[in-house]
Amino acid sequence: MEYSRLELPAGDDQLVVVLVNEDSAATVDPSGFAQALADDAAARRAAGWRLVSFSALPLRQSATTMFQGSGQFATQAGLILFYSAQPSETPAGQNQSAGLNTTQQ
Repeated sequence: MEYSRLELPAGDDQLVVVLVNEDSAATVDPSGFAQALADDAAARRAAGWRLVSFSALPLRQSATTMFQGSGQFATQAGLILFYSAQPSETPAGQNQSAGLNTTQQ
């Protein structure tokens, strides 16, 4: 499936990426979104970006039966990825993700 991609710089060391699938009137495939997330994160990792969080947002829903709210399924969704620039070197004993010193004393 094809995804439109929007990149939004959030300062010098953060990046927000929005992926939205084309609405083909078929149910959104979670494994397709997971693969798109993994591909994007792997490509950006090589450029020094680290995925720190993500979220999904249903954008369009269709009903399976007229006038029944419980029969809806998502046909279009957005995946929002949050990246942080990864420093080139991490000092020994420093836990980069939490900013905690993990050196044994």
